[in-house]
Amino acid sequence: MDVRVLTFTGSGRTGRLIQAASAKSNLKNVILELGGKSPAVIFDDADIDQAAAETQHSIQWNSGQVCMANSRIYVQEGVAEQFIKLFKEKFEAVVAGDPTDKATNHGPQADEAQYNSIRAYIEAGKASGKRILGIDHTPTPSGYFIHPTIFVETPEDATVMKEEIFGPVVHINTFKTEDEVVHKANDTEFGLYASVYTANVDRALRMVKALEAGSVGVNCTSPSGAKDMPFGGYKASGIGREGYTVSMDNFLETKTVLMKIKNA
Repeated sequence: MDVRVLTFTGSGRTGRLIQAASAKSNLKNVILELGGKSPAVIFDDADIDQAAAETQHSIQWNSGQVCMANSRIYVQEGVAEQFIKLFKEKFEAVVAGDPTDKATNHGPQADEAQYNSIRAYIEAGKASGKRILGIDHTPTPSGYFIHPTIFVETPEDATVMKEEIFGPVVHINTFKTEDEVVHKANDTEFGLYASVYTANVDRALRMVKALEAGSVGVNCTSPSGAKDMPFGGYKASGIGREGYTVSMDNFLETKTVLMKIKNA
């Protein structure tokens, strides 16, 4: 009861438990930075090589164990074949092994539980979509490694398109129109990070306004960020904002003072 504010970064499940516990105690202020199912939208006028390289890095960085990793990628139909080819080449060219080895750029998952969770999602993905990269394997004695995995043609209502996998698993689907992809990108309970690649500034600004996410990158994607800007999520991705210039506000209260002064 002595604690009046609590900040937490982690899973949505734990965030819900914390918020419920807060309500049952002293209604402490809770700041939550939770999960994501971040979309990246690639239009046909984008720099496709840049988009493929940066979106691949986003989902493979830290073995996919990043809340804002772009785990859903939507590519306009006219450039989909080119994008997927480039993305696949970059994604499969990883060097898995000991993370302390400078030659390694792909480490294991955090633990056995996370490994098994990702494997279960991959099996679900095989039942709903088409896997074009990835292998079925068991953990090695040296660690719980998940090979980079790509699914295409996955239905938007599939479990793997709705829930956070938290591993190097990406779903790439296509779209025709701007309105269509905005609907697909926002059709999730998460809203932490989104990105759009296009050479059209007007389109970029429309997408920035339409995408339901706490951070939106234009011609860049996660983990690109600015530590002096507010960071946080929409919907189930969290409550409140963090960052160099805003975090202190989470631990302060606003007070209004009214003073009536008699006339001299």
